[in-house]
Order: sequence, then structure tokens, then C-alpha cells
Amino acid sequence: MLFPDEIRSSGVHADPTEIAGLRVVTRRWLAKLPLSEDQRQDILLASYEALANAVEHAYAPDDAHGTLDYEAAYLPEEGEVVVRVVDHGSWHDAIDSDARRSRGHGLTLIRNLASDVRVSAGPKGTVVEMRWVLDETDRAEDDRAGDELSSHDAS
Repeated sequence: MLFPDEIRSSGVHADPTEIAGLRVVTRRWLAKLPLSEDQRQDILLASYEALANAVEHAYAPDDAHGTLDYEAAYLPEEGEVVVRVVDHGSWHDAIDSDARRSRGHGLTLIRNLASDVRVSAGPKGTVVEMRWVLDETDRAEDDRAGDELSSHDAS
């Protein structure tokens, strides 16, 4: 079976409306991959949280020029899904202190949902790279689907 390899979006406006659109695209993409529903939800939630953190913390609220880059890749040979969120801003605390009382757990949430998380912050932005190792049962189903496709091609 053929699966979509990746999502790539560069220069996405750092705005909640724009990242909501990326969430929809990611949900549709994940639905086509050989993942458990739990894995799909983990990837979707962590990806959206990383995007929301970039919008909230990388740019000032009145910065109309802030952008994000978003990549999601399915790597069947490695048995992984990798998602990368890149901002080009510089860290600042969220402005609304009332909202922060119930927030501030984004990276902890992401780390609990992903198999591996790497955060690289620098003067030109932050990269959050998240990896999920596919369950062996999901990978076996993927292999069987490929075998079925090959047997159909032979007839």
C-alpha cells in the first residue's frame, strides 16, 4: 500500500487560524498512515501543541510578520513518524497571565506523547523535532499490505 510521505509548509503565518488549518491537514494525513488511533491522537495533539507554543512564545502578539515552518514525515523503513516545527522568532513569556495559570505544560505534554523530542533554541528561532516509533503490530500490518499489493501486481 502506498502512503503519503510528508507534509511541508513553509512561511505559515504565526496565527492561531493558520495553525488550525495545519491541524486539519495533519489529521487527514495521519488517517492514511498505518497507525493505531492512539498514535494518531498523540501525534496530532503534540504537533498542535508545538505549533501553538511557537505562535504564543516566538513572536509578540502584534508581530504581523512572524512565520513558522512545519514538516511531518512518515518513514516506514525506519518505523517512525517525525514532525518538526520551526519558528524564526525569539522566546518570550505569554502576555496573558490568567491564561498562563492553566498553561505552561506544553513541552511536558509533548515529551509524554512522543517517543523522542529535541528542542534547539537559538538567536534565529527554535526547532522542535518530535519522533514516534511505530508499534511493531502497525509495521507488520504495513508490510502485509505491501505484500498484498505485490501479489495483485503479479496477476
